[in-house]
Amino acid sequence: MTDPHELELNLYIFILAGFLGYRIISRVPPLLHTPLMSATNALSGISLIGSLVVAGRMESPLSTILGCIAVACSSTNVVGGFLITDRMLSMFHTRKEGDRHARSAGNWAVLIGIVVLFFVAVAVAFAWKNKPEDISKGVLRYLYIASAVLFVLGLQGLTSPRWARQGMILAGLGMLVAIIGTLFNHEIKTWGYVWITLGMVVGGAFGASLGLTIPMTAVPQRTAFSHSLGALAALMIGIAEYVLHLNPEHREGLSSLYMTPLGFEVIIGALTFTGSLMAAAKLQELLPGAPMTYKGQNLISGLVLGCIVIGFIVLIFAPSTSFLFFLIVIMALAFGCLLVIPIGAADMPVVIALLNSYAGLADAAMGFVLLNRIQIITGSLDGTSGFLLSLLMCRAMNRSAMNVLFGAFGKPVEKTAKDTEPKGTVRSIMPEELAVMFEGARQVIIVPGYGMAVAQAQHAIGDLAKLLAKRGVEVKFAIHPVAGRMPGHMNVLLAEANIPYDQLYEMEQINPYFAEADIALVVGANDVTNPAARNDKSSPLYGMPILEVDRAHSIIVMKRSMRPGFAGVDNDLYYNPKCMMLFGDAKESLNKLFTALKA
Repeated sequence: MTDPHELELNLYIFILAGFLGYRIISRVPPLLHTPLMSATNALSGISLIGSLVVAGRMESPLSTILGCIAVACSSTNVVGGFLITDRMLSMFHTRKEGDRHARSAGNWAVLIGIVVLFFVAVAVAFAWKNKPEDISKGVLRYLYIASAVLFVLGLQGLTSPRWARQGMILAGLGMLVAIIGTLFNHEIKTWGYVWITLGMVVGGAFGASLGLTIPMTAVPQRTAFSHSLGALAALMIGIAEYVLHLNPEHREGLSSLYMTPLGFEVIIGALTFTGSLMAAAKLQELLPGAPMTYKGQNLISGLVLGCIVIGFIVLIFAPSTSFLFFLIVIMALAFGCLLVIPIGAADMPVVIALLNSYAGLADAAMGFVLLNRIQIITGSLDGTSGFLLSLLMCRAMNRSAMNVLFGAFGKPVEKTAKDTEPKGTVRSIMPEELAVMFEGARQVIIVPGYGMAVAQAQHAIGDLAKLLAKRGVEVKFAIHPVAGRMPGHMNVLLAEANIPYDQLYEMEQINPYFAEADIALVVGANDVTNPAARNDKSSPLYGMPILEVDRAHSIIVMKRSMRPGFAGVDNDLYYNPKCMMLFGDAKESLNKLFTALKA
């Protein structure tokens, strides 16, 4: 990229796509935040477009191999992302409509056919009017326009559970159109299709296995892992393009104007790759969930980041300084680890959303490097989605993004003499006693948390809710924005248990109902129900909006032990005279309760 006017036009496209993405994504309900992240993760596989070209050009053995790796990584995200998104969306239904909204797919298919046929007709007309060497460029241009329209319509579908699945059909078709069009790119050589096929088969098979087999409880770590693959694809393509332009034949293209987006691509791609791997390892409990801190950590991280920025500025003015380029890549890889390791599991919803944003920005930067506007548009949409979700998660915790990234929230709190004093009496209850309480209940609110996911108790909760509903009990589910380790994760798990989404209430909706509830049943949620966030100014949770379960007539908490939550502080709710603890594995306790109720 050496034309300033081309850069200016692409910047306009990037900014306008970001504003469009903000307008659409801000309308996506919290119910669909997890499918949204999975869908944008699939769309981030648009890096496949650039990867196909780099692998197929066969400019050098290194660029071909790196391009093939990028094809495999991107194919994994595309196939796996769309499959798991469809699995999630197929589970959402209301009590009245069930799965009937899927019947409207025929109308959408007609609309899809009209849109695609229109752009294909335009592409054919253009090809007919122009010289043969311009045919592939003309076809690609209009197919990419069709893809962009379909991607936007796909995200628009996520603004309603009723149309979300059909929207993803549109987005998937958009990706297919873009991929097929790219395969006709005149730059791809005949033998290049061998490398392309190899990468797509390997990546597609791996993505399909992830998308079809991974349990819904493992969606957060799968999403983080997919972010790492998308970032790795951007990094591979960035390195391949830089090495290519070091050759005397292409060195004239290695200008400061070209180096700017290329530097952004490799820096963001590198730190997102390692950061996402660290996040996935924490979520999979391969690394401790508590913050891993050390003396002077913020100073060291700041120095590494400062060296990256200074090195990047120098590289812009001296693009051919190859040792500095690879040093920046190494430092960016290290910074990704330094960024995520000190962050506790409590902040994973914010971290995953931020990594989603970074992966989108890396894709957009690749689009600037390869002059591919569909990548710029899709990367901007993806980046906007992650950034907006991270802001929503920070607001839900009443914390700033800087505090999340550098505050080590979740680090074990040292106990003082005051903290060790008894706060009150903790009462326990048995499943048989709880069954008697449910006999007289008329309104029950169930509060799921990450403990429910760990115990895989969502189906047991679904069975309990159905039994209570048959007995005339009104059952509602209270969902906190940061319950679990991914935005909207609780909604997906409950949908998997066939709980209609019109029984799921967000925090602002449900809080007024707690005072009317006979029983508030808390299953594995801790910090999001702690009254200290409202009453104790010395608590690290103070100011965080919570689910006001302490206002219910009776409170039942299912928990393995009295161990504190991610914030490392005791939950004052457990000492409330209205609260009783049902200790044990949530799934086993619910099954015993279900048996007692039926008896």
